[in-house]
Amino acid sequence: MKFREHRGSLSDAMETVVEVNGISDIATIINKSWDYFGKKVEQFKIEFYCYDERIDWETYIVTYRLSGEEQFYVAGFTNGLLK
Repeated sequence: MKFREHRGSLSDAMETVVEVNGISDIATIINKSWDYFGKKVEQFKIEFYCYDERIDWETYIVTYRLSGEEQFYVAGFTNGLLK
């Protein structure tokens, strides 16, 4: 499965594409960004977003909630449904 981080442009986002085996791989990526602040991912949501013909992906949006917070943030997008 491929995962790309949310960025300002598609070309910038595509530079972050990595192969992942599951949601735990994405959690590792996100937790690295928040580790300095003592925060960790507590919950994920993965939902169908659209078919993106620019990159030929069935695109799923990945959002997450940090420990101690109520708000969900966009992590990025996958080309399939992760478990």
